[in-house]
Amino acid sequence: MTLGTILAVIDGEAGSEAVVKAALALGRDFEAAVELLHVEGEVKDAMPLFGEGASGAMVEQVIENIRAAEKKRAAEARRLYDTHCVAAGLPLIEADATPVPGRFDVRFDHVIGRESDEVTRRGRLSDLVVVAKPPPEPTDGNPPALEVAMFETGRPVLMVPPDLPDPFASKIAIAWDGSREAARALGAALPMLRKAVKVEIMTAQYGSVAAKPSEVARYLGQHGIEARTWAFTPGRDPIGKELMIQCAEAGADMLVMGAYGHSRFREMVLGGATRGVIAGATLPVLLAH
Repeated sequence: MTLGTILAVIDGEAGSEAVVKAALALGRDFEAAVELLHVEGEVKDAMPLFGEGASGAMVEQVIENIRAAEKKRAAEARRLYDTHCVAAGLPLIEADATPVPGRFDVRFDHVIGRESDEVTRRGRLSDLVVVAKPPPEPTDGNPPALEVAMFETGRPVLMVPPDLPDPFASKIAIAWDGSREAARALGAALPMLRKAVKVEIMTAQYGSVAAKPSEVARYLGQHGIEARTWAFTPGRDPIGKELMIQCAEAGADMLVMGAYGHSRFREMVLGGATRGVIAGATLPVLLAH
């Protein structure tokens, strides 16, 4: 089990550079094909609803603003590719070329359409989808790439904060609660866990009876991965924030966890580990749903 294809979604916003750096670092480490994808949205998909009093000039101005914003993001995505790939002398291939198995190369694809559609289609045929940590408030009415990748691709997703640790994925923490989602995340992380210099299995002591970290350590040992167990008793902080605190104490530079074990509606109303980690993440998080 390894990483052969990596899809990195670069929207041209503030977190895009960290996404590019993370995807390229993994591509080098695993000799994988990296696809840097930028989707330029169509005006019709970003148009707000106007009331009867909206003038033609007002509508035209909104259209121009949307076009200008899309072009600005596209230009930034291209700049990142030129800076980190072209100028760096990385092995590049055309967007429609077929990558050579077992060889690190990079392609940049700029398409016009709906990001959700492109991420869904391409992500389903990728071993890993890399996306930026979403902003607290969406900038438009479209779902963030993170949400689309988690719920529509069936693939593991690496969420990257704007300040990417250097290096990352060398000291990995695993949030283990015995759930199906945690098991999927654990399996997806195996390639990275094999290369890590330290692996910690973190378990909240009030957790499920299925959360037996010693069994996880035994399972990882069968894959040649040495891991330590790390039990903690959550305090008054939400569990998502508590996980970040524990990661900091362990010196982790990446977290692996299952995503949305409960329904999205329940997490939205009651809160939950996934939402808390997404909101407060200061290190890359590998998520699987």
